[in-house]
Amino acid sequence: MSPTLALILALLAAQTGLKVDLRIDKDELKRMWEREEVLHREMSRLLQEINENNSMESLYLSAWWLLWLPWLGAVLAFWLARRWKGYSSKGKDNSKEKAGTQEEVESKKISEHTEKGLPSTKVLKELVDELLRVCRVLSRRNSMPELHLAAGMDTSSEAWSIQGSSSTFRPLVILRPSPGYSFHTHSTGRPPAGRIRVALECLCSGEQLLGQTCFLHASGGQLPREQNLLDTLCTGSCLDAKKVIRWVQMLVSSAWLLLPQSCYCQLTALPSSKSCSWQLSSTSGLHCRIEMDLAVQECSSGAHLSLE
Repeated sequence: MSPTLALILALLAAQTGLKVDLRIDKDELKRMWEREEVLHREMSRLLQEINENNSMESLYLSAWWLLWLPWLGAVLAFWLARRWKGYSSKGKDNSKEKAGTQEEVESKKISEHTEKGLPSTKVLKELVDELLRVCRVLSRRNSMPELHLAAGMDTSSEAWSIQGSSSTFRPLVILRPSPGYSFHTHSTGRPPAGRIRVALECLCSGEQLLGQTCFLHASGGQLPREQNLLDTLCTGSCLDAKKVIRWVQMLVSSAWLLLPQSCYCQLTALPSSKSCSWQLSSTSGLHCRIEMDLAVQECSSGAHLSLE
């Protein structure tokens, strides 16, 4: 075969194959387009189903919340109530613990007094209160001031102290004027006792009805010395601290002999010009010191003024 004929045959074969390939590529492209349309429609359908499922799921979720919302609210309220109850119980427990601690301190004091053979604060306060009650009976006979324990006095703190085998009780005792007298604060710069002026009050309106004696308008203005508060407790018209202390010591010693406790306990007045002090002792070896802090209750204001 000549080279020219071989070349012509080769060109014809190539042209024929190209036509076949072009026809094959067009068919394949058509099928791909059809397949893409099918896939697009399928994708759209799937997306629509997903959206519908999401809507239904949201609807179901909303319905679920609406159904359980009241129960969740009840559970939350119950939890808050339990927490509040826990806080309240804790506060009460703390209060009880503090109260218990205070009671333990008081019990410890009482046990300490008992171990040392000393009377408790309650027993000693009752004894002093009973002693002053007898003192008031004796004071009324001579129209003298009455002795009273200060209201609300705390006998478990500064009023009580222990040193070794002895204890000291310091009650605040108020002198109240008897009918026909009144106490007033003096305005001059004097010592505490010197600032308390004693004034006479008219009792003429109740003299016949109540049997009281009006010292202000007594016959001749003279009274028996043992019945005149001004002569017994005053220097001039003001209270004298030394005279008041001496009178209180004599009054308490006389009242003690009228108590049943005097049969087995001894109350001895301790010499002092500045305070009213006694030593309480018994055959069992009990030793207790009583120091009365004297104060006067002013009639106009009701305030307490110490005599020290």
